Amino acid sequence: MLVDNSENNRNKQRQQITQFIGSLKDRTDELDGWAKHAEAAMSGEGFKTYLEFRDLVVECESFNEVIQRRLEKSEKEGGNPDLQSQLDELTARQLTLAIHASLKFLRYIAEKNLPIGSRDVFIRELNDLHRMKKSLDNERLQGKVDEAALEDQRKVEEILNVVIEKAPQLFSFDNLEDDEEDAPQEFKL
Repeated sequence: MLVDNSENNRNKQRQQITQFIGSLKDRTDELDGWAKHAEAAMSGEGFKTYLEFRDLVVECESFNEVIQRRLEKSEKEGGNPDLQSQLDELTARQLTLAIHASLKFLRYIAEKNLPIGSRDVFIRELNDLHRMKKSLDNERLQGKVDEAALEDQRKVEEILNVVIEKAPQLFSFDNLEDDEEDAPQEFKL
């Protein structure tokens, strides 16, 4: 009886994780659509669309974390390597989409005058890129992220370094509360 109950719990956990992975796959497909939409809308409106895309990236990352914790718990009770592999593939796809969109976005804004609020976007982008870099360094994802995405990641880092050199005012943390009162700061790369 105890063995049957334990087996039932494992099956129930596996079914739940499988459903979560299916939902994450749907969100990743949606992320793909948002990435294409954000890239196509690179204009004043594209700025907002890109930020909405990045919000969905963060949502997917959070959902990944929930699923990963469930997988780690189930691993103690027998594991599900096939489900871990599916999650890793989705994670790699999400990283590839995020890196590629980030590169397109940074190239776009590097060519334009940036409006007020640019500092916030760059700080957020730096934070997001740091998280993506940590994910890329994860042993489970080695070999699952294609070389083009890794090259895009290097390009994104290069563009950010150029922006940091040419627009240090974006990273000045003085008078953060006064941002709304200040006149719009613009810079051109």
